Amino acid sequence: MSKPINDTTLDIELVKKLQKGDVEAFDRLFSNYGKRLYHFAYGYLKSKEDAEGVVQEVFLRVWRNRKQLKSDLSFKAYLFKIAYHYILELFEQINRRKAYQHQIIDETVSFTDDTNERLNYQILLEKVETLIGKLPSQQRVVLIKRKKEGIPVKEIAKQLGVSPKTVENHLTEALKNIKKGLGEEDISAMLFFLLFVKP
Repeated sequence: MSKPINDTTLDIELVKKLQKGDVEAFDRLFSNYGKRLYHFAYGYLKSKEDAEGVVQEVFLRVWRNRKQLKSDLSFKAYLFKIAYHYILELFEQINRRKAYQHQIIDETVSFTDDTNERLNYQILLEKVETLIGKLPSQQRVVLIKRKKEGIPVKEIAKQLGVSPKTVENHLTEALKNIKKGLGEEDISAMLFFLLFVKP
């Protein structure tokens, strides 16, 4: 098996070929990223079968949308963003109670080419849960009602006896506080301890 190549320049060339339906380019991208994508999915799902299913589904979507790919954007970031959203779909199907945590992470953590795919999601979830617990009471109540329980803003406003605008403000501030808690310095520190050393 050839050694995976993480050369952005090569990715650009392969994506350009893939846009034209080049099967060999697709195979090379799969070879370069399939294994890492599998480990990323397995870290969430803890199931070999489910992780393999994620890899298959993600690359199926890549193939279907090949003509819409943008060669000037990071293929790696695009790939793992698709994987994350698909995993989120699975979690929503399996357990809606936990889905709100993933949604919050999705709104507060940016996936870029520098985001290592081996991030330990469980510790990140625990970090988010801790930050939620530290929010001011109104922000915490609004965040849980909106994100966890799925209650509409107007209904939350009615329950709390405040205006919908106030509810929206509490929600915005809650997410800002969580994002601040997961700030760049903190995330960098987390990644240092959470990431596996590449072989």
